[in-house]
Amino acid sequence: MRSLAIDRAATEVGPLPRLLGPAFAFLAPAVVRAHGGAAPAWTGHADVRRSRNPVAWLLCELLRLPRSGRDVPVSLRFEPRGDAERWTRDFAGRRYASDLWTEDGLLVERMGWATLLFRVDGVGGALRQTLTAVRLAGVTFPAWATPRCIATEREEDGALAFDIPVDLPWLGRAIRYSGRLRPVSEKLA
Repeated sequence: MRSLAIDRAATEVGPLPRLLGPAFAFLAPAVVRAHGGAAPAWTGHADVRRSRNPVAWLLCELLRLPRSGRDVPVSLRFEPRGDAERWTRDFAGRRYASDLWTEDGLLVERMGWATLLFRVDGVGGALRQTLTAVRLAGVTFPAWATPRCIATEREEDGALAFDIPVDLPWLGRAIRYSGRLRPVSEKLA
């Protein structure tokens, strides 16, 4: 039986390579490895800071986003699902998953009752995902009510480094989590 990584590389292209096309190959090697199917499971650590604002806190809880902490153990798994991909994250035992696919030139991520739409591009070898719209139960938020998020992934000392800040209109920063991951077959430096 062949490994998932080999099967995927031979038969499927994930949503991010599909969106970026030939530009995907110009991303940093760790980013290409993560999203190109070569390494489906990653592990590392992150720093997480969540707002104490009750509304922001409640939204983070409802989406099962990570809780505040320093050097929080993290695991991430990419699972191909036809034209889509499931990302399963675990921050110190707090798991959440989302399904991602492409639609009208955007990356679509469904996390439970929320659907997020991102514009994706590569900048200096880094992957940048800019939130452009949010749908809740199929209803799109107006632009003035849409959270702000520019998530980045880059290579840092051979690891996949990520930074995900989320700001809510009028409430400010809801959460920011950043850290470094390596494929489970490697030891995090």
